[in-house]
Amino acid sequence: MQVEAHGVDTVRAAWQLANPVPVGDSSWQAEMLGAGYEQTCKNRLDDGQLVQSDIWSWQDPNNSTLRYWLRGGLHLHAEFSAPRLLDDSPVNVHLVSPAEVSSLLVDVGERFMAMTPGEPCAVFQKLARLDYAVDVAAGDSLPGVISAAMQFRIQNARKTSSYTYPGETSMTRSPSYTFRTYAKGGELEHKLTPKQRKEHVTIIQLAKEKGLTRMEFSDRKRKGLAYDSLQNAPKDFARRLEYGYPGGRVVIKGLDGLRMEIDSLDVSSQRKSSLIAFAVRYAALGRDGMQAAYSKPTFYRQQKQFIEHGLRLDDVCSYEGKLDFNPVIEQLRAA
Repeated sequence: MQVEAHGVDTVRAAWQLANPVPVGDSSWQAEMLGAGYEQTCKNRLDDGQLVQSDIWSWQDPNNSTLRYWLRGGLHLHAEFSAPRLLDDSPVNVHLVSPAEVSSLLVDVGERFMAMTPGEPCAVFQKLARLDYAVDVAAGDSLPGVISAAMQFRIQNARKTSSYTYPGETSMTRSPSYTFRTYAKGGELEHKLTPKQRKEHVTIIQLAKEKGLTRMEFSDRKRKGLAYDSLQNAPKDFARRLEYGYPGGRVVIKGLDGLRMEIDSLDVSSQRKSSLIAFAVRYAALGRDGMQAAYSKPTFYRQQKQFIEHGLRLDDVCSYEGKLDFNPVIEQLRAA
């Protein structure tokens, strides 16, 4: 497992306007509409009364990842994919350094002030979301690295939820954090248009050959993150990765481990064979593929059988063995 890159992916930031804009002024509203803004929620309920909302949103027509939200004439939020905004490319394979994100935040704030009617003066407040990611060349261990995310522990989380699509993506999340691992080549094939896939066929093929896998930690604390969080992000990721995978190592039991659990069940041999066959196919096709291959009632009936026997179908994986994340942790600490 070799680190290919690490850096920032998605960012959501908040500013406060030093000069409030006249949200109730009809001429200002007309200028906002002319600038491409929309009132996303024209009406809302306040103590049972229907009142007009003053939430305005703007979507970059040339980059689907950049969005603005203006609330109450005082608060601005912007969200963007740092790699896509910096490279102006849909493939999102070049992660962005904290220093580059700092420059992007300045550009995004200045762009808002230049295109918004009135004299808004946006003062940076906090990071409302920060996704830090590591791309690793996992090779044949890609299914195992993805499956490992189901074992990831989030520190101080009272309640977590998780799901996985074998060989595609896995996620463990709490109200404030999300740890997600996914196959980059598969993501590109799924998200890109047929024309874009042709344009970037070499990048997609290389990602598949390397088993390029992205591990991403999303921080969404309600109170937000200080600006310094950018500079500390690599070491924070290393610390959380070491806690999430105690000792930096994970054991993936794979299909053979699941077979052993099924064989130990007190059920008929016919039932065992049926469960194993379904698990093998699930490992090959993933959840979406299985739902396409089976009728909905059949799929959920089979899934229910695993639950009744205390088996986690979503843990099934075509990889079996040990994974060592310590080289990734050490490289992040040295960043």
